[in-house]
Amino acid sequence: MARLEQFVANLAKSGLVSSPAIERARALVGDGPSSEAAVRLARVLIQQGALTTYQARKVLKGATKGFFLGDYRILRSLGEGGMGKVFLAANQKDGLRVAIKVLPPSKAADGSQALKRFRREMELSKRAKHPNLARTIDVGQAGDVHFMVLEYVPGESLYQLVKHPQGGPLRVPDAARYFLKVVDGLESAHEAGLVHRDIKPSNLMVTPEGDARILDLGLARATNEESPLTHPNAVIGTLDYASPEQLSNASSADRRSDLYSLGCTIYFALAGRPPFEGGDVVNKIFKQRMDDPEPLERVARGVPPAFAAIVRKLMAKEPADRYQDCAELRADLARWADPAVVHSILGAEANAAAAFRPPPPELDEDDLRLLADEDGSSSGSTLRDLGSAEASPAPMHKPPKPPRAAVYVAPQRSGNYRGQGSSETQFLVRFVSIALILGVLFIVLVAILQWRS
Repeated sequence: MARLEQFVANLAKSGLVSSPAIERARALVGDGPSSEAAVRLARVLIQQGALTTYQARKVLKGATKGFFLGDYRILRSLGEGGMGKVFLAANQKDGLRVAIKVLPPSKAADGSQALKRFRREMELSKRAKHPNLARTIDVGQAGDVHFMVLEYVPGESLYQLVKHPQGGPLRVPDAARYFLKVVDGLESAHEAGLVHRDIKPSNLMVTPEGDARILDLGLARATNEESPLTHPNAVIGTLDYASPEQLSNASSADRRSDLYSLGCTIYFALAGRPPFEGGDVVNKIFKQRMDDPEPLERVARGVPPAFAAIVRKLMAKEPADRYQDCAELRADLARWADPAVVHSILGAEANAAAAFRPPPPELDEDDLRLLADEDGSSSGSTLRDLGSAEASPAPMHKPPKPPRAAVYVAPQRSGNYRGQGSSETQFLVRFVSIALILGVLFIVLVAILQWRS
């Protein structure tokens, strides 16, 4: 850990706090071991609003760079996706808080596939504008760092909301109302010529007002793309929610593929689990392409068979058997937004699932600073103590501490597989796909021979 003098020197080099402000805060720090004094000084600066916990921890570890990107000041880390890290930042001119997605320099070698995908995401993200799509505010480059400035969406992901102990699966009317907003945003993307290709619970935000935002166009493709970056037979997306055709040839996936993924996501929202839970990569691919999930009305309480039929149609193996566009789906989904309709069918069973409770509003900055102080120990604080306020977000809906402010990206690690992953995994996926096809052909051939004999 940096000693006091080294911490002060690093802080001055970082440009985060002016020298006079450092000296004023230093005067408030009492005597004691130099390492403890450094942590106490950091805590004073956090209380004064001069530093965030993330910034203080980085400087205490010796960092002096990486706190500014263009006109933006990095406040803390929000998460990490397949294409790079995402940070909460503030515009130094007007204080607007944004999410900044950064492509690491190690992936930004000129002509690299990662850089091509990142640039394409920057271009595609500016095409579609809709209240239910997270906005792209700006794009830029600082040295060898490429970044996107995105709307900072307060709230929690649908995945977090459903999986939280005090959350749980949604009731049908609540799910219908929420997903109607998702459908509106997805339709806007489709009309702009985009196919998302990664619709899933962790890419759908629920705001404190109960609104919806679709995140992350990192895997999207343009329907009129002349030179697609996805190679034929490549597998991309998240296996728990990817359509059969996307697992066969992602470059040919169209809007109906997004609707399949939406069906899997609605299944998750009502059942509390994906349609094909568990299993390895091979098992998931086989089930998405060959099996039907357990009927939703059997695994989720309070779901009428007629509503489950909508999800079943969305998840049809053949694209031609699904809803063909968002408008067609909207007409059926809207009928279930009225609780009285579901109650007339199921009676008291209609209220079996959890009531829809959007995440609470985000805390004011002053409250965030108080939490950062309360989560620490006494003057003997360690570096781990200093970071506890951001490293361990409080549970949702549990007083008195509200949850951490919204996260733009909430990566869902389990079952996550992207085409830009290891070549060994892609080889395995392709090998298994070929083996499945050959196995089916062999079974058919044996049946024909037996019939002739």
